[in-house]
Amino acid sequence: MNKNVLFIAYHFPPIGGSGVQRSLKYVKYLPGNGYNPIVSTVKDGHNFAYDYGMLKEIPEEAKIYRSNSGEMLWLREKIEKVNSVLSKIRGSSGKEEVSDSITISEERDTIKDKIFRYLEYNYYIPDTKIRWYKHAVKDIEKRILKENDIDIIYSTSAPYTDHLIAMEIKKKTNKPWVADFRDPWIGNDTIMNRYSGKRIEIEKNMEAEVIALADVVINVTEPITDMYKKRYPKYKNKFITITNGFDGGDKEGIKKIESSKFTINYAGLLDSSRTPKSLIKALENIAKYKPEIVNCLEVNFTGYVANDLINMINCSEISNNIKVNSYVEHKEILNIMGNSNINLIILPDISESKGVFTGKIFDYILAERPVLGIMPVEGVAAKLINENGIGLAVNHGDISKIEEFILSEYEKFKSGENINTNSISRCAQFDRRNLTKQLVDIFNRLT
Repeated sequence: MNKNVLFIAYHFPPIGGSGVQRSLKYVKYLPGNGYNPIVSTVKDGHNFAYDYGMLKEIPEEAKIYRSNSGEMLWLREKIEKVNSVLSKIRGSSGKEEVSDSITISEERDTIKDKIFRYLEYNYYIPDTKIRWYKHAVKDIEKRILKENDIDIIYSTSAPYTDHLIAMEIKKKTNKPWVADFRDPWIGNDTIMNRYSGKRIEIEKNMEAEVIALADVVINVTEPITDMYKKRYPKYKNKFITITNGFDGGDKEGIKKIESSKFTINYAGLLDSSRTPKSLIKALENIAKYKPEIVNCLEVNFTGYVANDLINMINCSEISNNIKVNSYVEHKEILNIMGNSNINLIILPDISESKGVFTGKIFDYILAERPVLGIMPVEGVAAKLINENGIGLAVNHGDISKIEEFILSEYEKFKSGENINTNSISRCAQFDRRNLTKQLVDIFNRLT
């Protein structure tokens, strides 16, 4: 008979994005490994992407409880309505009209961003999802614990509010608790550099309490695990690494599509820290000495792309070859990846990136197409790409190597050469089914 795991995850279908995959795939494979997930998640949340197709992957053994997010969605709706009205304001016509429209859009986004940034920095600690906390705790106590016998607690971050909810339930039930950090909390400079010293101290204390009370703390890479062991030497035996991965079961959904285009695809979030500047410069250079490539080149950025990067793309010499597409369901993006000539991954050019596997890299493994990584080459993601022979990872600014790789893949495209990287067999240790067994080993040890 299966045991029950209370599974606390704000980011859960139909919320989309790469961060959802870890939780969804655990929930998908846990019942076959002796644990039924009792999921506590959000009812009405705010996210840049939704993917209702992923709901089909939730197994019937899982019970899903959805609590009110507590977020000020009404305020967001009012601001979005104002934005919608302003978006109808246009100039006279033609090029001038487009220019005016872009200016208005940037100003609107700046005002909107300032409002939510002020609220985030001053009222939402540790993150904007803290308003979900009281609703989730109440529903867990009043509904989940009364309707189910819970054997173990699991929480996943970000958001870090998930761990605060789990900690409260741990205090009330004394059930074993596994805290899973998809990203570091303290030490996540991308986030922490925006906050005041006072706020950082508050969050340091929050993290320390989570580490002290959790029975096991999971990180997604060895460098992050080592960082936490050094920060909390008293609890060094609590820390363990389970990487992100790919779901081999998704491979059958990738259908071969014949195309006359030489395609470079990027999927997910693209902001100023993940700039495609080096890629664009390399392609501009290639277009000058090998102009034929312009006739068949297609670069796709699918997902959220920041305004400043859109402006950079529009001003590039190859802007006609670049498409910016809105978020699509995970199943569809896997199909796009599986038919790419090159799948692109970009990590910020900061030391923190060296210890990060982004979830996207594992989708690219599943796609079995050549990967171009623009990232710190000393990092774990770069080593995965280079050492397993599934593509090339180079530093930001290494334009010549990017050019060489693109030209090499272009020649294969012209000759019709098979470009399957066999990355699934080369990287079998990252299959979600194997990773779920690692999680279950922890559960079995604690229950």
